[in-house]
Amino acid sequence: MLFTSVLLVLLVSSILLISHWSQNRGIVYLVVVLFLFSIRQFTFLLMHSDAHVEVLALLLFHFDPLIFLIGPFFFYYLKSLVQGKLVVDKYLLVYTIPALVVLINTLPFYSYPFAEKVAESAAVQGNYYLDGPTNFSTVFFPLKYQVGVGALFNLTITLFSFAYLIRLKKSGTASLKKKVSVLINRILVVIPILIIPNLILIGYALINSPVKGELIIRQVAFEDNGFVFFMPLLLPLSFFLIPSWLYTDLEGVHAFDKIRAFLQGLWQRAAGHHAAASAEKSADLECILTYIETEKPYVKVDFSLHDISLVVNIPRIRVSNCFNKELNTSFPAYRNKLRVAHAISLLRRGAHLNTSIEGIAERSGFKSKSIFYSAFKEEYDMTPTEWMKKNLEVAKEPLVQESEYSKNTSHVV
Repeated sequence: MLFTSVLLVLLVSSILLISHWSQNRGIVYLVVVLFLFSIRQFTFLLMHSDAHVEVLALLLFHFDPLIFLIGPFFFYYLKSLVQGKLVVDKYLLVYTIPALVVLINTLPFYSYPFAEKVAESAAVQGNYYLDGPTNFSTVFFPLKYQVGVGALFNLTITLFSFAYLIRLKKSGTASLKKKVSVLINRILVVIPILIIPNLILIGYALINSPVKGELIIRQVAFEDNGFVFFMPLLLPLSFFLIPSWLYTDLEGVHAFDKIRAFLQGLWQRAAGHHAAASAEKSADLECILTYIETEKPYVKVDFSLHDISLVVNIPRIRVSNCFNKELNTSFPAYRNKLRVAHAISLLRRGAHLNTSIEGIAERSGFKSKSIFYSAFKEEYDMTPTEWMKKNLEVAKEPLVQESEYSKNTSHVV
């Protein structure tokens, strides 16, 4: 049940960000408030349970400086909604001074070994009066006072925020008054949902306390009472009671439409990027093949990828990718294939009648006769002379002798 609240907060925060981010990035203030408030409630419940002591050790007092930002961030969320933009001004630094003071106060606590924090957290879980850890040193005041001071500070800023809205409603324009009225109505729905259960819990503990007048919450309200573990769910669930807050922003755009548009945008961008990349690659390949077919640069012995890159003005890596990824072959293999095809065309035109095999190899772009034989055999599974005997009617004797030479030539790649 405890960790269900964490998942619910993540869900609500995601919906809020998708729904409101494009209209007003001040929604980030509300998301932070939601997270910090939930962490505080989660920590409070762990303090009154007998489980997850390691988690309590991670949360206990570590987040206290951030807890002092709940009130200020809620106030700046309201200001951002009223002004229609993310509000960050110099006064925000003033509101964060208490958080800075608490941070400095707890610096010694952060330096203690985690094992000691676990042991102290276990002691807190067994302390009915919740005095808090007393073995850790602080700079200004004991750690146990921070919980109450933080709650009082955030309550004060929240009341100030509510007064700010009321003041705007009285003095603003008609459109501003309508916007402020929406905010006030939302707050008036959520606050009772959060406060009333806590007041019931406190009243129940006071009435049933074994020590008259003392608030022993754990012993009275927590032991054998699973209801209180629903309390961290109250804040995130309250957003679902106000669909206009969770699903629709102040401009009336429904969040479901935004979520659908957001997902469609991601898909279109991904598909568009893929299509653009494919189109770019196809255009590159078309340009490269056109150049090779018209200019036949492969008949030059020193023809390379660099030559293609310079002529067609495409980066060398993209030229290489066209061969490797689109044609599924390496550039040297593709080049040899073209050179062998050129040699075949020379042979079919009768070049063998007045030119040696070595000359045909050179005219086809091969550096040597041995490389020509290797490439030809790779393509046709026979030597050039064997191919000539099989496919041409006339073959000169010198070429037959060179065929004997090729049989003794080692395979060169």
